[in-house]
Amino acid sequence: AIVEMFGWPHADVEKECEFLAKAGYMGVKVFPPQEQIMSTEPFQNVMNPWYFMYQPVSYKLDGRMGTRDELRSMIQTCRSLGVRVYADAVVNHMTGGGNDANPKHRNPDANCQEFGAKQSTADSPMYTQNYVYSESDVTGLPPLQEFPAAAYGPQDFHCERVLNSWTDPLDLNAGWLTGLTDLNTERDYVQERIAAYLTDLIGIGFSGFRMDAAKHIQPDDLVKIFGKLKRNLGGTLPVDFITWLEVLLGGEKDLLMCDPDSGYNYGSYLEDALVASGFSQEDVDKVKIWNSGYPKEPDAGACTISKK
Repeated sequence: AIVEMFGWPHADVEKECEFLAKAGYMGVKVFPPQEQIMSTEPFQNVMNPWYFMYQPVSYKLDGRMGTRDELRSMIQTCRSLGVRVYADAVVNHMTGGGNDANPKHRNPDANCQEFGAKQSTADSPMYTQNYVYSESDVTGLPPLQEFPAAAYGPQDFHCERVLNSWTDPLDLNAGWLTGLTDLNTERDYVQERIAAYLTDLIGIGFSGFRMDAAKHIQPDDLVKIFGKLKRNLGGTLPVDFITWLEVLLGGEKDLLMCDPDSGYNYGSYLEDALVASGFSQEDVDKVKIWNSGYPKEPDAGACTISKK
């Protein structure tokens, strides 16, 4: 079993790993290790709610849970005790529209209420197009999606699209999930940046990932991202590698899991695509599906990534 340490700082996870080892846990999953937004103003009456940690600013491993050095120390301690460590990997999007460093925001749906800038855990700048009423002092133009610390610019994001259908593949893949700036994962450059981040996580000692919002990255793009990761690692995935994709179901079991011909399938279609791209069956078996069919679609549990 892999235990979830929801919101635990790296230093506290490091202390807990001795108990986890004695209790027989195979691994521990930690909150997203990345630079995230921070704010000095309440958001919906809460200061820096937990979901801010799922809003990346860059792929620097300095976030609310601790620094890169603290992360490395925790992983080394846990692995020395026989406990693997898994990362929550947020690669579908960056921080939400308007949650950026621009000091001049205004909400037209709230009597033009103004709000200030948000910071980040590593002080990197980031700018989005939303709620802006001023132009850039540098370019003289309104800002677009600009995340220089992640080496992303406007061309690396899908055009803003409301995600209002859970059965439309275009909406699922290109829609801005709850207003989060959606990465254009069809773009080779974006795939390379994501693969580089995942490679860094493996390099610092992680054994795999929970792929957040995986169903909002179309299956063919995931195959290419995993292919680039495998290439970066020398052609094979690590022996202890396990990754599970978050594929939430709620009326879309045929589209997402059970019908391999749906055009947007994380079941046998994804498995076949991985094999066709050069993955061995052993490496394919290291990619799992976190299937949440129950209670709406309890029979969807039979539709797994493997046909066996």
